[in-house]
Amino acid sequence: MKFDSLTVFVLASNETHLLRATVNSIKTNCGNDLERIVIVAKNSTCPSYTEAIAICEEEAKAELYVQKAPTAQLCLAELPALAESSHFVIMAADMEMNPSDLAVFIKKAKEHPCRIICAAKWMPGSTVTGYGFFHAFCSKAMNRFISILFGKKVYDPFSIYQIYPVSLYRKMNFDSPGKFLYEYTLKPLSLGEEYEEISTVYNKRNEGKSNFNFATLVSVGSKFVLTGLKIKFKSQV
Repeated sequence: MKFDSLTVFVLASNETHLLRATVNSIKTNCGNDLERIVIVAKNSTCPSYTEAIAICEEEAKAELYVQKAPTAQLCLAELPALAESSHFVIMAADMEMNPSDLAVFIKKAKEHPCRIICAAKWMPGSTVTGYGFFHAFCSKAMNRFISILFGKKVYDPFSIYQIYPVSLYRKMNFDSPGKFLYEYTLKPLSLGEEYEEISTVYNKRNEGKSNFNFATLVSVGSKFVLTGLKIKFKSQV
């Protein structure tokens, strides 16, 4: 296979100015390699929905999609099947994920089209601002545990900010929306698929309120670790 174009899914709920800034940055960093931008709105009443309609009227490559699943986590499983390009990226509309990484993603995907390329917050060389100490400690510990468990030098396998080959997504045959978030990277890692991390710049959002509170992060992190254990020991049976 080869890289031919990129679909970028932008998760949006309460972002307005940040959503527009995200879309503009995507266009700048993807250039002619951009297939389309799909703005994924939480529902038709969220602040981002109205802003997304305005953006789509202005941008030929932007379109609006309203998630069908009741939660953002389950919504992730809906998106890859919508991609008509060779690769896709899922990112948030809050500018925490550095849009400049998209240019690096594309460059590397052209060189290694079968490889997952991940923007890793905790990789040496990355810059992270706005994370509380305990939040950062737990996130690093969780990712470190997976690194040791799988015997691979990875720093942020829980990050969803990756360029992902559509062909690899189909090969993984994900069949459970509830497990998709947790198996998204772990399943390819367990099967020895190509995976690479790059350093990134992470900045805490400055507009609106995050949809993830500490309790949610603990719950999601715990499920991620348990999924890693299940995949690891299943592979040894």
